[in-house]
Amino acid sequence: MVNLMEKKNLNRKRVLYATSIGLFVAAIVIAVITVIMSTKVAEGGWAEFLHALDKLQTSIQALKNKWLIALAILGVYVLRGFLPIPFPFLLIMTGVMFRPVNAILINTVGTTIVFVINYFWGKFTGGGVAIKKLEKYDNVREMMAHHGKTKLGVLVALRLIPSVPLNLVSKTYGGMKYPLYDFLVASLLGFFPKIWVYSVMGGNISQPFTWKFMGPIIVLLILSGVTTLIVNITLEKRKGENKDENSDA
Repeated sequence: MVNLMEKKNLNRKRVLYATSIGLFVAAIVIAVITVIMSTKVAEGGWAEFLHALDKLQTSIQALKNKWLIALAILGVYVLRGFLPIPFPFLLIMTGVMFRPVNAILINTVGTTIVFVINYFWGKFTGGGVAIKKLEKYDNVREMMAHHGKTKLGVLVALRLIPSVPLNLVSKTYGGMKYPLYDFLVASLLGFFPKIWVYSVMGGNISQPFTWKFMGPIIVLLILSGVTTLIVNITLEKRKGENKDENSDA
């Protein structure tokens, strides 16, 4: 049993360290590509295509009755609460249609809707299935076991670390009857960097090889990598403390 736990711990360490390194490497690669492509765009035949893309985006943003478009987008977010619609797609498309500040506001409201739907889904159904599915992720299970499911920092990290299912987390915390206000504050705090990044990407879709478009992606990759690294180090420190306590006992 001990050997099995040690193997799982080693596997978790490797996965988290590999994830952190992968995110940092991806940030460096994107930075290099941005430098190279920004020069090629200036020298090559991309200018005409990007100008046409910019005109298209300007035309979209100049449409009347934008409030109807905003309501339609929020309607899609409601569907996202039940269907596996890619979150980045929604965030980016809103950024394409609205100016950055408005896009971030709409995306924040839409994201809140998705979180609330799944929170109450878990609350009214008990969240048992969601909890079992979430516990299949060793990293998530250890975070919640060692630091307590009720700590805000754990939920913030769960929203920021890549590959942790958003809906499962919401249903799990709903099933635990976690206070709704604390749940939303921690969830939005952890997820806001993604809202900002994808909204800005959508707003600069006509400048894909510039720092305006790529910069936020690099920031998000580094932030996610640092968070993943901190989680791994914290879990290792906690395990060490538990071993010391057991040996003293």
